[in-house]
Amino acid sequence: MKTRFRYIKHVCISLLLAGTGCTKSFLELDPPSQIVESNFFRNEKEANQALAGVYHVLQWGQWMGFHPSHCWSEAASDDAYSGGGTQSDGVGIKALDQLRIVTIGDQTYRGLWSIYYAGIARANVYLEKIGKVTASDDFKRVTTAEAKFLRAYFYFELVRWYENVPLVTAPLVDANQYNQPQASPEAVFNQIAKDLEEAMADLPKTSQRQVGGHVTHWGAKALMARVYLFYKGVYEKDLLAGSKVINKTVARDYLEEVINKGGFKLVDDFAGIWRRAGEFGPESVFEIDFSGLITVSNVNDQRLGQGNFSVHMFAPRGINDPVYTAGWSYATITQSLYEEFEANDPRRDETILYGHNFGAIAKSWQYTGYFNKKYSTHIEYKAGANSDANWGNNYRSIRYSDVLLMAAELWLGDDQGKADTYLKTVRDRVKMPAVPATTESIRHERRVELAGEGIRYWDLLRYGLPYAKKAIDASSKRGPEYDGDQSRFNMDWDVTKRGRLPIPQQEMDIANGVLKQNAGY
Repeated sequence: MKTRFRYIKHVCISLLLAGTGCTKSFLELDPPSQIVESNFFRNEKEANQALAGVYHVLQWGQWMGFHPSHCWSEAASDDAYSGGGTQSDGVGIKALDQLRIVTIGDQTYRGLWSIYYAGIARANVYLEKIGKVTASDDFKRVTTAEAKFLRAYFYFELVRWYENVPLVTAPLVDANQYNQPQASPEAVFNQIAKDLEEAMADLPKTSQRQVGGHVTHWGAKALMARVYLFYKGVYEKDLLAGSKVINKTVARDYLEEVINKGGFKLVDDFAGIWRRAGEFGPESVFEIDFSGLITVSNVNDQRLGQGNFSVHMFAPRGINDPVYTAGWSYATITQSLYEEFEANDPRRDETILYGHNFGAIAKSWQYTGYFNKKYSTHIEYKAGANSDANWGNNYRSIRYSDVLLMAAELWLGDDQGKADTYLKTVRDRVKMPAVPATTESIRHERRVELAGEGIRYWDLLRYGLPYAKKAIDASSKRGPEYDGDQSRFNMDWDVTKRGRLPIPQQEMDIANGVLKQNAGY
C-alpha cells in the first residue's frame, strides 16, 4: 500500500514555501517554473500535494550525513552498539553508544535537527494556508488535523533528542524572526499535547489501511499516551493540552478507547508483522509508509526518494546471500538483549538475524554476530540496482502490543486485574506463560516485544538516568561471537548529558548567542 505520495514530484513546493531550497532537477515540474507561492494552495488537489510534502519528511534519513532516527535510538540503547564499518566510520553515530566522545561541530547532529525543523516548517505553512483553499469544510478539517499530528510527531522526536529547542508554530517570513530562542521542554511538550488533542477530534476513527496510510484518531490517542509516559517519567509532571490536563487517568482512558473501540488485534504470526503482507495490518496503530519505487542515484540522495534508510544501515556487511542484501552493520545487537529473552521465547529468533547463518560476512566494527531482523534487507523488498537508500519496509511506529503494555503500566496500582490481562494478552500471542504485571515484568516485556523498533532508548530515559546508566553499562557483556578487543564493547554512559544530543554548533554560531548548549557539552 504505497499510496501516500502519489503527488511526490510536487512536494518541493512546500519546501519553497517553508524557505528551504531544492535541487534544480527536482523543480522541473509541469509546466516548469510555474508553481510558486502566489499561485499555489488554491484548491484541494494542490493542498493535498502540499500535505504529501509534510508526510514526506517522515521518510527522510539523510541530510548532512545519515540520520535515520530509528537506527540511532537503537544504537543509543542497551539493545545495540553503534557498529558500522570501522572505528572511524560514522564517528558522529559512534558517539551515540556512550555519549562520551561527542564533537558538537559534527554535521551528523545538525542533519537530524534540520530534518525535524523542515517537517515542522512544512506543517506550519500548511496550517497557515489551508484556511484560504477552495475545498470542502471536511477536507480542511481533516487535513488540518493531520498537519497538527505531524507537527506534534516531529516536535516529539526533536525534543527527545535535543531537549532544549526553539518552539515555532507559524511560518517565519522575515529574517528578523529566524533566531528563535529555546523554549522550555514544558512548553514544547504542552504544544505537542495541544496539537494531538486538537488533531484527535477531527481525525477519522478508522484504520490507516482504510485511509491510504493517513494518520488516524487512534494513532493520535496512542501517541498522546506515549508522550505522556515519557514526559511524566522524565519531568514528573502532567501535560497541559491548552486548558485540558493530560494526566494518568486521561492517558489511560485514551488507551482504553484504542483497545475497546479501535478494532485492533494481535496477529498470530509475529514474524509476519515485518513482511510486506503485514503492512498496515490489524495491530498497526501508527505506521510510516516507505516505498522502493522512487529510484535515487546514491545514498546521498536519500531524501529525494521514499525509502527506509534504517534497513540498509542495520544489514550486515559483506554478505552474499539469496535472501538478504548486504548493508552497513550499524546498530549491532548486544548480548544483553539476546539474554533478555526467555529461553523458549520465539520472538528472539524473529528479532535477531544471526551472522553465523551466512556463508560469508564482514566482521566490521563492534561485530557481535547479531543484527536487526525486523527491519532487514529481505529479498521481497529489493527495489533494484539503486536500492541501498530505497528500501520499502514500512516503519511500525506504534503497534497494538505497545498500546496494551502502556495500558498495563498505567493500570498498575489501580486495577491489577487489567494490568495482568493486558500483559497476558501480549505473552499469549507467542505462547509464553502468564506472569503477574509488575513494573519490572512490564519493562522486560516491552524490551523483548518491541526490540529493534527504536523504542527502548526512550523507555530507558523515562525510567530514570540511574536506570539508564546501569542498563547501558551492563551491555558491555561480551557474547560468544563478538569480534575484536573487549575495549570496543565497554560501555560507560555519560549521565551528565542526560541522554541528549548537543545543540548543533553551526546552529549556535548562526544564532549569535541566542541558543545555549545543552548540559554536559
